Amino acid sequence: MNDKMPHTPFSTGLSRSARETKIRLENIFSGPKKRPPVLFLALMCLIALSCGDLVSCQVAGAEVPDAPDASASAAVLPDDSAPEEPAWTPVELDASLMQYKGRTRDWYYDDFPTEQEMALLEDLLADQLPREAVDINGASKKDYWRDTLLPVAYDEKEDVTVYFVFDPDSVPDAEPLVHIPVWDPEGRGIVLRHRDRAEYFHLCWDGNAKYVSGPTLLVDDFDADGRPEAAVILCLGGGTGAYEEDLYIFDLEDMTYTIPDCSEIPLEIFASPNGNTARLVSGEREWKVDLTQLAEPFKGTVQVGNQVRFLKKDGQLVCDLDLDFSCLTLEYLASAYFPVVYEDGAYKLGPAVWMGDIL
Repeated sequence: MNDKMPHTPFSTGLSRSARETKIRLENIFSGPKKRPPVLFLALMCLIALSCGDLVSCQVAGAEVPDAPDASASAAVLPDDSAPEEPAWTPVELDASLMQYKGRTRDWYYDDFPTEQEMALLEDLLADQLPREAVDINGASKKDYWRDTLLPVAYDEKEDVTVYFVFDPDSVPDAEPLVHIPVWDPEGRGIVLRHRDRAEYFHLCWDGNAKYVSGPTLLVDDFDADGRPEAAVILCLGGGTGAYEEDLYIFDLEDMTYTIPDCSEIPLEIFASPNGNTARLVSGEREWKVDLTQLAEPFKGTVQVGNQVRFLKKDGQLVCDLDLDFSCLTLEYLASAYFPVVYEDGAYKLGPAVWMGDIL
């Protein structure tokens, strides 16, 4: 019998002593006794932890928005796709009454003055007329020149006087100091005197008689030609919700007058989408009006021309217009001052210098 066993990498010799054989068998079943690879394990742990951190950082980075830059505008929706605010609606401004300013004189004096009166008025001697004005509230018989003229406004600097003209036959026969109210005699127009010249003008001042008020006389260089003009403001009349004044600007050199064109009002009005507010725009000025003050819902039209005054404000001749939001001469919510300006050889109204509420 052959006692030699073949030697291979997988064979184990068992021919030695029992003790040695036992030790060898124990080594086979217990495996190698080497120190564990500590550095290798630590390196693997670091790699694993780093991978986890990278994953978590990537997730967190996705949640933080990028800082805006120039290229971000490409992602913004176009303007036409954005929701639009409701637009304010244009409001009609009815200024039709303003075309008659200063042009109603013949309605009141169709048959006056008579030929007898004109014989006196056409041949006035300016140096014989009284110059200084009297208070018409206390005018007496002696203040009426020849029972025909009553001096009611005076500018001392330029020596200009305005007279109310009366029918001499209607002036009561009374003592010189007896008070004669201006509404007693019949009115016939005005006379304007400048130094040594006096002229008659067929203009109405019925409202001055009604309210016992004198006319307003303003003398200034209104057209910037280096020479003064005389602005005469007469009251045409008034009533419930109405008060009318007319403006006449006199050239003192040739004693003729001009009526400013007030038919074009430089004012735009808009109503809010909910109809509760009106916005007034004139030149650089803007004002908002609360429409909830109206007794009835706003109908979309504003009227001017029933309340018209002329006055001098901050050294400027202005037209004061009240705005009627009912068109019934009842609901005046706002007012505006439009300066009387001279442009292109004519007087007209310029953009408002003031706007505000009335109530």
